Amino acid sequence: MSHDQKTAGAGISRRSMLRLMATATGAAVLAACGKSTGTATGDGANAEPIELTYMTPDRELGQKVDKLAIASFNERMKKEGKPWSVKGVPGPATDNDYNTKINVDAGAGTLPDIVSLGASVVADLAAGGALAELSDHINKWGDYAHVFPVLKEANLINGKNYTLPGSASTFTFFYRKDVLAKNNIKDTQPNTWDDFYGLCDNIAKAGVTAVCLPAATAWGGGTWEEGFRQVWMSFNGEIYSESEGKWVVSSPGLLKALTVYQTLAKNKWLTVDALLNPNPWEPTKYQMFPKGELAVCTGGDWQWTFDWGPTGATPIDGLFEKVGRWQFPSEDGKPFVFVGTGGGPAVSAKTKNLDAAWAFLEHMARADVSCEANKVYLGGPSGMDNFAELCPDYKTQVGGKMLEATQFFATGKILRNRVGESKIVDGIGRATEDVITLKATPEEAMAAFAAAMKDSLGADKIKQA
Repeated sequence: MSHDQKTAGAGISRRSMLRLMATATGAAVLAACGKSTGTATGDGANAEPIELTYMTPDRELGQKVDKLAIASFNERMKKEGKPWSVKGVPGPATDNDYNTKINVDAGAGTLPDIVSLGASVVADLAAGGALAELSDHINKWGDYAHVFPVLKEANLINGKNYTLPGSASTFTFFYRKDVLAKNNIKDTQPNTWDDFYGLCDNIAKAGVTAVCLPAATAWGGGTWEEGFRQVWMSFNGEIYSESEGKWVVSSPGLLKALTVYQTLAKNKWLTVDALLNPNPWEPTKYQMFPKGELAVCTGGDWQWTFDWGPTGATPIDGLFEKVGRWQFPSEDGKPFVFVGTGGGPAVSAKTKNLDAAWAFLEHMARADVSCEANKVYLGGPSGMDNFAELCPDYKTQVGGKMLEATQFFATGKILRNRVGESKIVDGIGRATEDVITLKATPEEAMAAFAAAMKDSLGADKIKQA
C-alpha cells in the first residue's frame, strides 16, 4: 500500500502492491455493471458452476481484505442465482518473486483468472496478449463517470483499458515536524533542490539523519516509484517521448536527477548504508523515522496507515501532529505532488469467463464492499469523486488524509505507463546504486544506463536528448 519481506517486499514495486491492497477492494464506487459480453456459459441456477481464481501477494492485510471481498461476492452470486464464485490463490509475498510468477504464468498461458498488477507491468503484459481488454465493460459501467479524469486518462494503454480504473496514490516527502521544531529548523516547503539541500544540511548539523530517498536495487521498483521518477520529473525535459514513442535514456534532466542522488550521498545526508540493506524500508521507515532518528523520507498515502498508523508496522503516537508532507521541489521553483496511477485488478486473456471476472471486479468496486474493506485497511485515496457521499466514514478515516489527498488529482503530475517500463525501472535501480555508493559519477551512470536500455529495449525504442 506497503513492509518487510513477510508483508511487502521489493520489486513491482512494494508501493504498487501496497496500493493494490487498498484499491483492489477500495476503488470505492457504487456497483452499476452494464450488459455482459464475453464467454458466458449461462448464468441461471442450472448452469455449470464456474470457480475463478484471484491472485494477490501473500501478505496479511491484503489477504484479509481479499477474503472479505471474495466471501461477499460468493454470497451475492448465490443470492442472485449465478453459478460464479471466486477462490483466492495467494502469490509470493515479495514483489520480485510475485513479478517473476506473473511473467512465468503469462508466458505459459496459466495466469489466474484475476490478478492484481503493479502499474509498471500492465503495458508489457497487455502488449504480450496476456490480459483481457475491459474497455467494453468499463464503458458500460454506470459509475465510470465518477472516476477522476486523471485516473481515466492514466489507465488507458493505446486507448484501451486492461485494469479497473480507480487505483491512485499521491507521492510526496514525509517529514518529522516535531524533530525539526525541536532543533529550531523551519519546516517551510522547499521550492527548489537548493532549498532542500539547505534543509538537509541543517538537519545533519543537528545530529539527525536527513533523508531517505529510495535508491539502488534492493528496494526494487520502489526506487523508481517512490523516488526517482519524481526527482526526474522535477527537472525540465521528457522521460518518455510521446511523439516518437521512445524512452529517453540520456538527457540533461536525467543527468540532473542522478546528480541529486550524488549530492545527497556525498554530503552524507542520505541513508546510503540502509538503502543497501536487503529490506531497506526496515531500517529507514520502520526504525529510524518512527524513532525520530530520520527526519525526511518519500512515500505515498498508505504510509499513514500501513507504516505508521495504529495498526501499522511501527505506529507513531500522535502521528498527524508529528508528521507532515512536503511536495517535491523542482527546477523551476514550483513544487508538485506526483499522482501515481494505473495498475490494479486485471483479467487473464484466458479466463474461464470474462463476464464472471468482470462481475468480481465490479463487486470489489462497490461502495458497500469498499467501506467494509476500509475498516481493515485503507491505504490510498478513492479514485471516485462521489465516494465520500457513499461512504461517510471516509471523510474522517485516517484523520481525513485520504480525502485530503484527492485535492491533488487535478493538479498533480502523472507519468503514463508504457511498454518497457519494467526494464527502465531495473536500469534506474542499478544507476542509482552506482551513484550513491560513489562507484560512478552521474555522467558514467547515465552512459551505462543508456547502453543497458539499448540492449534490453532495442535502439528503436530509446532516444538520447
